Amino acid sequence: MKELLTPLKIMENMVDKLQQSYPKHEKKAEGIIQFHLKHNNENIDCYIQSDFERLTFRKGIANNPTVTVKSTFYNWLNLAGGRLNPVVGVMLRKLRFNGKTSFFDVLPKKSFTEDLNIPKDPASKFEKNPSKYWIKPKKVVVLSSSPRGENGYTDFYLNSFIKGMEKDSEVELVHLKKYIIKPCTGCFSCWMIHPGECIYHKTDDFNALAEKLFTADLIVYAFPIYADGMPGILKNYFDRSVSRAYPYMIDGIYKVRHPRRYKHENQSMVIFSICGFFEMKNFEPVHYYFKALSHNRHIPVIAEIYRTTAVGMYGNPFAYKQLNEIIDGLEKAGDEIVNHGKIKQKTYKIIHQKFYRSKRDLNQINEWWNEKKGSKDINY
Repeated sequence: MKELLTPLKIMENMVDKLQQSYPKHEKKAEGIIQFHLKHNNENIDCYIQSDFERLTFRKGIANNPTVTVKSTFYNWLNLAGGRLNPVVGVMLRKLRFNGKTSFFDVLPKKSFTEDLNIPKDPASKFEKNPSKYWIKPKKVVVLSSSPRGENGYTDFYLNSFIKGMEKDSEVELVHLKKYIIKPCTGCFSCWMIHPGECIYHKTDDFNALAEKLFTADLIVYAFPIYADGMPGILKNYFDRSVSRAYPYMIDGIYKVRHPRRYKHENQSMVIFSICGFFEMKNFEPVHYYFKALSHNRHIPVIAEIYRTTAVGMYGNPFAYKQLNEIIDGLEKAGDEIVNHGKIKQKTYKIIHQKFYRSKRDLNQINEWWNEKKGSKDINY
């Protein structure tokens, strides 16, 4: 179990880090920096001893220190981190120095670590504005992520969308339930021990699926809402995908992110989700999740298709006309996505048209669940 580091351990770690740069430091010298720090009513005495080879951290009080620092532990950390100007610190009586203050130059102020070879992965023009730089996708992979596979309502709505895309692109439908993908253990082996390779690399299907999706110019992630989010089998896939990124951090479009190990410069994604509830608010969690995922994967989301009342409309005679309009709209959306990289607003309105429910509709859905209760037929 991890425990909070003590101030002395923090000081020791700081000196160890400084030592990494010290051999190439131009201002090496012999001497001692003595610290008298106070933290939570406790006095902390320690010092840094330097020679022309290394910096050494020691506890206690040294004889004849070159320079002495008196302050609280936090004020020293602010000074060391560049958040407290030493002159201001002295004026405000947050810092007290005694001795040769210029000796602080013995501490390196920048890293001299050799080239880290951090991969450059800036945002492309396509990522920033996919519709402007749209190229008709040669291959589309649809990852249907319902645990029920072909028997779920996801595929029922998805089929029309696929039909529209197939008019001008090669489309492959993949059912995630057919792949074995173990949960991520958070061991970071894929970053630290075998870069790019998970500990389950040879014992499950993640790598095969990731490679399949990598070949696509457009990926459609399709799934039902489960417990206010995506099904666990899809979340497992995304968690494991950390192995396909480097551990380094770089500036992204609007926040820090990881550079990719495998780059597909013109790849984009579509979110396709259904739920049984009536309100569009039920898709807000996945909307924000995929916004973050899109940024971290460097892959723009070009469309989000959300259909409420997916179960309640199916087989409902009073919703039959509306359902047919939606199905036709989904086919049209598939065609528009492939050819233009976006869905027209008119088509969006057809797909997302509101189901105006009455008390009768709610009763019918509840009656349906009562009728199916105890049934051995799970193909509802």
